[in-house]
Amino acid sequence: MGRKNAFSPPIFNNKPYWNKKQNMKNEIEYLLFKTKGIVNFNAENYIEVQPGIMSPIIVNTKATLKDLKVRRRLAIELAKRVSAESVCICGIESGGSYYAAAVADILKKPLILYRKEPKTYGIKGHFVGFLPKIKGGLVTMIDDVLAGGMISTATNKALSRQGYRSELVIIFSYLPKLVGPMGRVRISPLTDINALCETGLELEVFNKNDVKIIKKECVWSNK
Repeated sequence: MGRKNAFSPPIFNNKPYWNKKQNMKNEIEYLLFKTKGIVNFNAENYIEVQPGIMSPIIVNTKATLKDLKVRRRLAIELAKRVSAESVCICGIESGGSYYAAAVADILKKPLILYRKEPKTYGIKGHFVGFLPKIKGGLVTMIDDVLAGGMISTATNKALSRQGYRSELVIIFSYLPKLVGPMGRVRISPLTDINALCETGLELEVFNKNDVKIIKKECVWSNK
């Protein structure tokens, strides 16, 4: 019988990308490259990834949603990053909503969702669902990508106002670190821009000049 939740080594350039000795090194990065539509790089025509922010690369993790095997694998890995003391999973609209729900189901934890714009009717406010009764408890925020850090910072502040602590678990981060209130929050990405560049070089998807451009243009701050 195979290992539980095993993921078969994919083929790249007619060879398995990793072997047992490599202990599946760079598996997450490979999945991002392997899944069509996720890693989009063009050094000539920059893409607007946020209002006023142009980038030669965009990592569109929403493209994972079309592939059950890939999104299931990512959900399992995200669940492993959740602290044991977490009392609730919070999905950040919209990229984190599916993965938060999947992680909450895996870990059998309560689920809430954070919406960027609060509703002015019905059940008002930023949160969908019921906040934990345990004030001071740790809430795990889940999102797909960390870019400017604005939404995760807003979610952290909203949870803090309600009396909760928070941590952030994400698939991919452009940022080496966060500042301000988020600088005190535990942040656990499955991968980041540096690891993606390293794997891109190994796969010959990027050359050294590409990596130089990416690191110069794509590491933003949440100041």
